[in-house]
Amino acid sequence: MSYSYTIPYSLNPNPLYNVDMFSSTRAKILIGLYVFLILSIPIGAYLASQSQIFKSKASEPKKTNTTAKTSPVATASATQDLLDNSQSNIAKLPSDQSSAPDSSSPEIAISFGPTLSLKAALEGRPAASQATKLFVGILEGVITANPKFLLSFTVDLPASGEFDNLSLAGLNPGARYTALLKGSAQIATASAFIMSPKVTYLNEGKIITMLTGDLNDDNVITEADFAIIQKFYGARANSASWNGNTDFNKDGVINSFDLAILNKNLGKTGASGAWTSPVPNIASPSAGLSLKESKPTFEVDRLTGSPAGSSGGYWIWVPEI
Repeated sequence: MSYSYTIPYSLNPNPLYNVDMFSSTRAKILIGLYVFLILSIPIGAYLASQSQIFKSKASEPKKTNTTAKTSPVATASATQDLLDNSQSNIAKLPSDQSSAPDSSSPEIAISFGPTLSLKAALEGRPAASQATKLFVGILEGVITANPKFLLSFTVDLPASGEFDNLSLAGLNPGARYTALLKGSAQIATASAFIMSPKVTYLNEGKIITMLTGDLNDDNVITEADFAIIQKFYGARANSASWNGNTDFNKDGVINSFDLAILNKNLGKTGASGAWTSPVPNIASPSAGLSLKESKPTFEVDRLTGSPAGSSGGYWIWVPEI
């Protein structure tokens, strides 16, 4: 019995054939790797550059748009500004000055040029009951007897005791002046100041205390004032003989508390000395301001310029340029 079989092609015993086959396969693999390396170099470089660009953009600070603000430059002269402001404020006044003010709309003080602000406390009164007619006179330099005021006002001091926007137009910023304050039952108090080009705060913004007891308005507290308060002793706010000026502590009755305040101040004289009339001398009209009550040589209508809740105000005269 005999057997026969066929040798597979892959197991061809011919050694030359197998060497050629393996050499061909290795060459193909090497060629493939070479092609892969060639292609991967530019692709890798491209990906690396894109990554660097992305990181650079992420690290850049965000830009914000800013708009430069410029301040207007004043070109008009101080005199022209004063006149322009005066005309503008006067034009805003109500046409009918005799009509009653609207209680729903608070009045705003009219100011011209640099202004003066003050805080006053009337002796004996509660902190929130400072309302009074307050005379304010401005003179150059230090206080003297029988002063001549460059500016003078009668203002309605509100219950808070604070008054703002009192015009100092016509005075010189940087110069030294003195303000004289006189209440309806108080002796005068002087306060010196150096004028600011914008807002001057009298007594550096601190409260000015005014001594009480001058009932006859001569700037001296004497027996004559004591005699006046004795006439109203025992009167109450609803009495026919009521005089509110003698109720120094504003408790609605004239009693020993009021007498004690006046008695404590007997013999004291206000700044600038005794007055022979309620309002001292006023400087000439060219100085600026005055009061109708002081009978100056010129007259203008009173402007509305009081704080909210008051009924009067002050007025101003501006010389022609």
